[in-house]
Amino acid sequence: MRNAKRPLTIFVLLLSVVLFAGACGSSNDPQSWAEAEEDGNLRPNFIRACTEANAEDGADQSFSEAQLANYCECAFIEIVEYYGGSIDGDNRLDDVADAVVGRDFEAFKDLESDLRHDPTSIPADIEAMLNGCAADA
Repeated sequence: MRNAKRPLTIFVLLLSVVLFAGACGSSNDPQSWAEAEEDGNLRPNFIRACTEANAEDGADQSFSEAQLANYCECAFIEIVEYYGGSIDGDNRLDDVADAVVGRDFEAFKDLESDLRHDPTSIPADIEAMLNGCAADA
């Protein structure tokens, strides 16, 4: 498996984040991870977008099917936890009571909006998380 390249990271993150947040975009705009979980589309949309982006011909990474599943699940968990969410014992999303200020569900939605305007403006910490997931896959 080759190391992640910036163009793939940008593409995967942008696609995943847009679809991930887009799953939240209903007439009842969720204000928390718990509310977003109720929609039931967050994880499937994220995993599907991540899988499709990394399984296409010419992708920058060469993942086996198992590695790809591990990478996408890791990316999902890392982004949720970074932005103040948690995954409980029943594999459901919930909010962390003492989430870091500026790293909450609202900040996640802000990131998605920022990436729509400039897909190359990925924060270094987010890129590092995705590269860590690629290395661990």
